Amino acid sequence: MLNRPARGSIALGLALAASGCANQAPQPAAAPAAVSYDGTYTGTLRATGSSTSLSLKDCATDPRFSAHVMGNRFSFPLTHPAVVEATPSMRDSASAIYDASIAPDGTIKGISNNNNTTMDGRVVGTRMTGEVYGLLCYYAFTADRN
Repeated sequence: MLNRPARGSIALGLALAASGCANQAPQPAAAPAAVSYDGTYTGTLRATGSSTSLSLKDCATDPRFSAHVMGNRFSFPLTHPAVVEATPSMRDSASAIYDASIAPDGTIKGISNNNNTTMDGRVVGTRMTGEVYGLLCYYAFTADRN
């Protein structure tokens, strides 16, 4: 059987340990590192479809795709020289600039304020892939970060 001083020492030790735990503030969880997709991506762009009034030849554009990503955002101009040549009155509406952002999971979402058309895609590792859904033409792009 324990004597009184021993019981008092145990109780005092437990009380001090409990009060020490109560005074410690919980540590905040470490914030995950910000994901950056910044860099220059170069690759190819190709027409994949068109509206019934156009052929893929009408959708021809520069096959080079290049995007400079800064702050996980980029702009991509998409021109339609064949459409402009065939229909000069469409010069102002035949080109669109897509403003896009890349989410932390690599999802790309973009829109052209010129004509309210969209771009979407994904970045995995150093490769960017996606689609552009224009008014009359549709495209696919693939690019790698340099």
